Amino acid sequence: MPLPPAILPPLRPGAVIHGPGSHGVDTLLDGFSAELKRRGFRVGGLVQRNHGPGDDCAERMELVDVATGHAYDITQKLGRESQSCRVDPTGVAEASQAIRNAVASGVDLLVVNKFAGLESHGDGLSDELLAAIAEGIPVLTSVGSRYLNEWQTATGGFCDLLSPVADALWRWWGPQRMYQDLVQGVADADVRRVVTGDKWVVVETADGLGVAARQAPAAKGAAAGAAEDNAQRWTGRGLRDLAAMAAQSWDPLEIAVGVAALNAHYNRPDVTGVPGNGLDLFASVEGRVVVIGGFPQLARRLPRAKVIDMNPQEGEYPEAACDWLLPGADAVAITASAFANRTLPRLLRVSAGAEVAMVGPGTPLTPRLFDYGIRSLAGFVAIDREAVVRTIAGGGGSRDFHPHGRMVTLHRPPHS
Repeated sequence: MPLPPAILPPLRPGAVIHGPGSHGVDTLLDGFSAELKRRGFRVGGLVQRNHGPGDDCAERMELVDVATGHAYDITQKLGRESQSCRVDPTGVAEASQAIRNAVASGVDLLVVNKFAGLESHGDGLSDELLAAIAEGIPVLTSVGSRYLNEWQTATGGFCDLLSPVADALWRWWGPQRMYQDLVQGVADADVRRVVTGDKWVVVETADGLGVAARQAPAAKGAAAGAAEDNAQRWTGRGLRDLAAMAAQSWDPLEIAVGVAALNAHYNRPDVTGVPGNGLDLFASVEGRVVVIGGFPQLARRLPRAKVIDMNPQEGEYPEAACDWLLPGADAVAITASAFANRTLPRLLRVSAGAEVAMVGPGTPLTPRLFDYGIRSLAGFVAIDREAVVRTIAGGGGSRDFHPHGRMVTLHRPPHS
């Protein structure tokens, strides 16, 4: 019996902690929610935007519905000369409908601009915020340090306290969500063919060809019948439908086809980057370098690297060593197979703070991955498609089809 689709793990409420003043945090939450919306996630709730002085107040404040863009004026007008304009509870009450609508629609993320003075006394948006938490909806808010005790009391300590920087928000959002993120970026297209070889699979459209390694090799003696069954298995399915298996399926072959479908979209011939296989990125690193997976000529390229492999050879470490060697590493190179076998999220969490590169023909070449903690991506772009398909269909491996394409490396831009 097939397993049910993969479900994203729950998120504890995230609270961005800040000192006096919240302008920078308001901008941070606004930008984060806008970026997730741009990537196809369903985001609802309220963000705060402040404007310059008006005729009747030192500063005008408004709450903006993330889903619709509708703005609610929440300024309690005390006069232009006032230095202590405060939030108008009536405006906040009106804006709270945006949160209730978001909860009812089951959004992927609910943003509540802040837990502040009104909420600390059980007023403002506190009821809606706590109701969303009770529903299990991921909630992101901000809390001034002066209200931290009240926030902890309201949530019973069931929350994650976040630094007011974008990287902290993405770490909280979690690398498990990178799969759904990539699927949502795939433009649907007709699939020309799906080829499942003994070691690799191929998905091809009119615009591109993607490859992915099989996590379990094809059973010996079953190649002909399996190929026919698999051909029928994928017939008539669009590219985005196939790509969704990378995020939802637990079947190793379906996941491999899903990753190949992702790469058919992202690793198109027009992708631009620098040549190289990714391992050379760390040749000059003086600190600890850890490599996940066995790579050709690894000993020559990175002679001081500590290598971790599922099937370790002499001088290599077993998979269990990840929790010992990755924390505190200066640089980590991870095989693209970790993306396909779903161990990548854990590896990224344990490698926090290191320069991380994902390397291998199955690496999706998309900047979407940078926000999840990856600094460099080295993947494969096919040039001679027929030769790649013929090689993989015949049971060939990456060394066999490499001459029929090029390796491309993308780097995360500085300060992004």
